Amino acid sequence: MEMEDIFYMKKVLALAKKGWGRVSPNPMVGALLVKNGKIIGTGYHKGPGKPHAEREAIENARESVKGATLYVNLEPCCHYGRTPPCTEIIIKSGIKRVVASIKDPNPLVNGRGFEILESHGIEVVKGVLEEEAGYLNEIYLKYIQTRRPFVILKAALTLDGRLGNPELGIKKITGEESLKWVHYLRKGVDGILVGKGTVLSDDPRLTTRLVKGKNPVRFVLDTHLSIPRSKRIFKEPGKTIVVSTEEGEGVWKVGRDKKGRVNLHEFLELAGKNGITSLLVEGGSEVFTSFLEENLVDKLYLFYAPFTSGGVPFLREGVLRHFRIRKIRKMGEDIMLEAYPCSRE
Repeated sequence: MEMEDIFYMKKVLALAKKGWGRVSPNPMVGALLVKNGKIIGTGYHKGPGKPHAEREAIENARESVKGATLYVNLEPCCHYGRTPPCTEIIIKSGIKRVVASIKDPNPLVNGRGFEILESHGIEVVKGVLEEEAGYLNEIYLKYIQTRRPFVILKAALTLDGRLGNPELGIKKITGEESLKWVHYLRKGVDGILVGKGTVLSDDPRLTTRLVKGKNPVRFVLDTHLSIPRSKRIFKEPGKTIVVSTEEGEGVWKVGRDKKGRVNLHEFLELAGKNGITSLLVEGGSEVFTSFLEENLVDKLYLFYAPFTSGGVPFLREGVLRHFRIRKIRKMGEDIMLEAYPCSRE
């Protein structure tokens, strides 16, 4: 792997990340054109129906792209959808070399994009910063292969592993920096979910009001439809859907699990069929426990605040699971821990 390719691919990934919260259900893709040792064109995908990153970079190039190298973090598409195939414009433009990070597992692509480029005499280099590119598009990669949403569990905890407890006056745990980052996280997912208990005790809004971005679809688990519609979650801009075992207006009805609660597997299947590619699970304790027990969590973000409390336990009962910590980051006075269940590797 050439150091020059790594250098430019890092810039491509930074470009691709600009699509966070804008491109679902598409992947985040950046593209960069290099000729004679200088960058002559850049682009990134800005949303469904808008030009793909490769086309943007080519059409915005400051000079002829003939003989240039194209850097892109995902295999160029080779099929007609809302936009024409990127392989077509790459071939016509005279680009001589394409450097990519990962193959697109979309059944309509899945290596064919690379094959088409190579069949037209274009040199193709694959696997540059493959791990980083997979991390960036982990939501897309799971959804396109399983048609089920990528599930992120997020919890704010005290140092002794406790959640808030409104009865003790403990509602807010983490600081402003952590809270704003969570709103950034929310704008990048399609759905956000809490249980009935969280709505009744905290009356959350579950919006992205601290950052610029869309509100995700809000889901509330309410087995017997007992939540009053006067709660704030039903009044905020955007859509709120109640997930229940009973029928009602604005309700997704699913079956029961062995404990008589909402069947989470059925819910995730239904969410995937309705275009929810990612789901942020934000509480509470019983919901966290259920998702972990059922091995439905793909990723965790745990925020620890620097105090102890007599709040509600993070999990209702012991759940033995092993995790791989990918990142630990300080946010103001808090610590954020990013981890993956080992079974997901």
